[in-house]
Amino acid sequence: MTQRYEEENEAPPVRVRRALVVDQWPLARWAVSGLLRDAAVVESVTVAASAEAAWRLCQESRPDLVVTDCDLRAPWDGIRLGRRLKSLPTAPLVLVYTERSELSVVIECLRGAADGFVHRSVETPAMVDAVERLVAGRHVWLTSQERPCEEEGWLEADLQHGGMTVREREVLALLLRRFSNDEIADELHLARQTVKNYVSTVLQKLEVSSRRELYGRMWAPASVGS
Repeated sequence: MTQRYEEENEAPPVRVRRALVVDQWPLARWAVSGLLRDAAVVESVTVAASAEAAWRLCQESRPDLVVTDCDLRAPWDGIRLGRRLKSLPTAPLVLVYTERSELSVVIECLRGAADGFVHRSVETPAMVDAVERLVAGRHVWLTSQERPCEEEGWLEADLQHGGMTVREREVLALLLRRFSNDEIADELHLARQTVKNYVSTVLQKLEVSSRRELYGRMWAPASVGS
């Protein structure tokens, strides 16, 4: 089972012709690139095994969509690649497709490293649907929800990423599920004012001014350079 976050209103379609799949494992590159071809959501697909190779290919072929794992030759290489790509004047769409489920990964994607996030536990139709929606101009976030957050690794290491405490991560996980302050208080057995303080701190650390801005990053129309 997965949890989806997406905008409710249709956005203008994004013109996507070329895709680049970045993954350190040959079988994974073959599977994802084949899926994109079979789904006919792009006209051509190239592959790369590292962030460095992907960057060179992006300079040469200017892909409209880049699908990358979070970890490539080194941990977080895909996230760093995404940030580098999104800083370009004509930035491609970036989709992080990974088995990592730590909240820190989602945080970095929300902070601008990617336009979408898909956990590798999703079924094939869900992955195709996610790519189609991204190409259609919609951010998509599919996170693994097969087990409770505490059991699936959302609150595991890498606390340096995002600089959040465990409790702040718990609050953020519920914010991403669109829980109200009252619902968060009931879920975590906290006072309402305490939750309000945590929410304010979490939003500040995410560098957003309000829930609306946070959700806007998740559901606002995706864009690609032309």
